[in-house]
Amino acid sequence: MTTNTNNTAPIFQERTFELANGIVLAAKHWKTGGPSAQARDTRRFLAFHGYLDNASTFDLLMLQQLGPEPVEIVALDFAGHGRSSHRQTEDYSIWRYTEDAVHVANGLGWDKHAVIGHSMGGAVASMYSGLFNSRVTLCILLDNFGPFTRLVEDQPDHLLEHIEQKKNLPNKQLPFHPTIESAVLARNKNGAYGLDLPSSWVLVPRGLRSIERTEADGNIVQGWTWSTDQLLTIRSAQSLTEEYVQSFMTRIGCPFLAVLASQGIQKMRYMVDDRLPWLHQTNVTIRDVDGNHHVHMEDAPMVAGHVCSWILTQDSNPVARL
Repeated sequence: MTTNTNNTAPIFQERTFELANGIVLAAKHWKTGGPSAQARDTRRFLAFHGYLDNASTFDLLMLQQLGPEPVEIVALDFAGHGRSSHRQTEDYSIWRYTEDAVHVANGLGWDKHAVIGHSMGGAVASMYSGLFNSRVTLCILLDNFGPFTRLVEDQPDHLLEHIEQKKNLPNKQLPFHPTIESAVLARNKNGAYGLDLPSSWVLVPRGLRSIERTEADGNIVQGWTWSTDQLLTIRSAQSLTEEYVQSFMTRIGCPFLAVLASQGIQKMRYMVDDRLPWLHQTNVTIRDVDGNHHVHMEDAPMVAGHVCSWILTQDSNPVARL
């Protein structure tokens, strides 16, 4: 994520966070203002990526319009994604990501901070903001308005699908790409969630690992496959209800921004209409923008303009000044 607010380049480093549950999370850490600069609570962000993506989803989102003061962003690779380790417990429930994130915040020494999330990361951000409402100063969702849910009566079938798909998972062949370019092109053409080619080149390499494949003639060839835990490619074991999500989102007290893409997740608009009344403790801003689900990458300057202008207007808000 470009955060340069003057003529000096932001400090960037790769980070890892070893959690008490045994997970090692990888992250990308950007900081402006020099090594000793201290960003205030509304200028330091935990950033959460979308389903099967990784921390590089925020590389192109420029926050240089926030003014001259220091800005700090830690973008996580969620467990099972990117360069982070896989869960031995096989539990990828959304609240586990939330739990991991607060351990990272504690490790950073961030008592109060902002959150920004794209897609599934936005769902995590909304749950996190409700759960740790005394710590979160700003909540920013990119093409998201909280977690997807299922009716209670549909959940047995949901679990049956998970069990059946998990049974067949050992026989599922890993995708094989002879080159990184091959994987980039595959992601570029991935249907409704496909990316334009420049964005694919930014996102994909961090989500790959090298593998070998034995050909019919016995030759061993080197290639690439996704680093994502295969368990994430099947139906999850658990799903949430609207009532469950409501219980978290009604606790959100910080300023709340949702940037919604015109060609993004189409059911999002219905979710907004249903859930806006839940956010009665905060000021909510909705920004509709032209673009696809990954518009924050494909037109990062435009999205950053909306995000930064909104952040600047929150400086007078008592909650944002925490």
